[in-house]
Amino acid sequence: MKKQLIKINDLYNIKFIRELSLSRDGKQIAFTIEWMNKKENKYFSNLYVIKPDGKKIKYVGGNRDIKKPKWSPDGKYISFIMPEKEEQNIWLIRSDGGEAFALTKAKGYFGNYEWSPDSKCIYCEFTEKKEDKERQPDKKKPPLYRYIKRPWYKVDGMGFLPDEKSHIWKINARSGRMKQLTFGLNGDYEPTISSDNKKLLYISNRNDPLEERLLYSDLYSLDLSSLKEKRIPTPAGPKELPVFSPDSKRIAYIGREHPDRFDGWRKHDLWIVGLKGGRATKLTGSFDRSFGSLYVDDLGHYATSKPVFSADGRFVYHNIVDQGRVRLFAVDIVKKKVLKVCGNDEIVYAFDHDGNGVFALAISQFNDPGNIFLLKEGKLIKMTDINHSLQKQRRFARPEEFWFRGDDGDMIQGWIMKPPNFNAKKKYPMIVQIHGGPHAAYGFSLFHEFQVLAANGYIVFYSNPHGSQGYGEKFAKALHKRWGIPDSKDILKAIRSLTKNRFIDKKRMGVMGGSYGGYMTNWLIGHTNIFKAAVTMRSVTNMLTFYSHDFGFAMNHEFKGPWWEKNNFKFYWDMSPLKYVTKMKTPLLIIHSEEDHRCPITQAEELFVALKILKRDVEMVRFPMESHGLSRHGSPRRREKRLEFIVKFIDRYLKK
Repeated sequence: MKKQLIKINDLYNIKFIRELSLSRDGKQIAFTIEWMNKKENKYFSNLYVIKPDGKKIKYVGGNRDIKKPKWSPDGKYISFIMPEKEEQNIWLIRSDGGEAFALTKAKGYFGNYEWSPDSKCIYCEFTEKKEDKERQPDKKKPPLYRYIKRPWYKVDGMGFLPDEKSHIWKINARSGRMKQLTFGLNGDYEPTISSDNKKLLYISNRNDPLEERLLYSDLYSLDLSSLKEKRIPTPAGPKELPVFSPDSKRIAYIGREHPDRFDGWRKHDLWIVGLKGGRATKLTGSFDRSFGSLYVDDLGHYATSKPVFSADGRFVYHNIVDQGRVRLFAVDIVKKKVLKVCGNDEIVYAFDHDGNGVFALAISQFNDPGNIFLLKEGKLIKMTDINHSLQKQRRFARPEEFWFRGDDGDMIQGWIMKPPNFNAKKKYPMIVQIHGGPHAAYGFSLFHEFQVLAANGYIVFYSNPHGSQGYGEKFAKALHKRWGIPDSKDILKAIRSLTKNRFIDKKRMGVMGGSYGGYMTNWLIGHTNIFKAAVTMRSVTNMLTFYSHDFGFAMNHEFKGPWWEKNNFKFYWDMSPLKYVTKMKTPLLIIHSEEDHRCPITQAEELFVALKILKRDVEMVRFPMESHGLSRHGSPRRREKRLEFIVKFIDRYLKK
């Protein structure tokens, strides 16, 4: 059978491996597979288990929404979070099969959780839902009003923040009885349990007002016998993903210093501190990569893997962005060295480790949304092939990596993706794609949108210009107070180089991007007329009014202070693409979500109205009930429609 080209509606044919959990003995893997249902316009996910003989068995099927699967330490149960009849609870299913049952009967929302080492309890984040009959007499309708007193009152993807905070609760694994253990002013998060079952560790920010010291979080331990709480002294700064060492004496966590600065370019390091106190040690100060995996594609992977200790406590493992790849690294605690474990031209987006040499990995590649692999004794074994039929039926464009000289002579990593039926004797229109963040990165993962564009006859160019992650802190810092300057030079230099190829038609080029990539799209068409069409998505246009986004109150900590002080008005306005609106002549499609709290829709409206007044060729598509992440995990039919609008618009101008 002849392979067909990738289509927009292949969104409904892709299966996504989301989260995984390796059993304590390293012999079984629990994981979830998610897919999109066009008819119901929803995402569904089921629970699967890879047994010791390698067989994949569906444990919980149907139109479910299953998240955060975990093995009980004794291997008898698999737990997961699942909503049913509008109530979310923690569920259990026996590891040898049977019917799943709801362990809890709570009214609220569960977050991160951990089993106790003896498998008798679960410690979890839980936000108790309280009724407010005055504000919301009818649950199916918006509240009568929103009474807001603080600058941080909304978060993109969540909406307006509830008054209730998340705290750590204890759940009896037999009865499901719940007990609240922590009462932090602004909430308590990311529980983890010591292997001796004596201490509970979590993160909390107890500052008031929170917004003025948002990044001043602390580690707290709770004695599970006396329930006495203790703050563990550490350098001031944001912290996340704490874990106990196997001997319960030390704590590793990811964090950074300088909490007074809301700088996305600063690298996050792995730290270690004693449970009883003492000086916290930065283990990765000489390793010029930031801990985390802030990469960009449209697969919507949301798994977050904690650092994991080796059984002897010598190494800590974590996945990190490194030059367009997300690799698994080991940190040698004694030598303070970072060693690559695995990861070539691929994205290790989730992992788990049994502590004794066995790793379960979720890996995506340019033609694969993700599969599970087992790493054992240095051998990488593929355990699933969930998109085999799609890969057998479709032709994928293969990205070609190249490096070029950008601003200040720095080497910049880029890729071009040619149409699957490419003929070097023909001329092709080119689309320039720009990532958001700004401190994120493109990489070696499947990007459905790029594949659709290539299948429609476009050469797609994308890169990681100055500001991107995975190339060191200095490279990321290049954008500090200089949005749009070094990265636009990088991109334009690459275009000048690429258009020397005869197969690229420099008279038919388009540019597009989302979030900061949308900002860059706006910036470029305000400074050059080389593009014949542009698509700006969920973008920033006016830095003065950008204060209205969900973390807008912190902008003065990232730039030069608030816009009303000193000469800051000019600084913010000069950095606003809207300032250059009279120079924008490129036909423009604006795509924005109406519930976007990261880049509020007013940003799109300001640009659209200004261009209309100027009689420019501009159109706007608004998506109701969608957030900033529409392209990654928005409603399926709106994701499909978004791509249809993009292809139709650029075809109109680039295929004349």
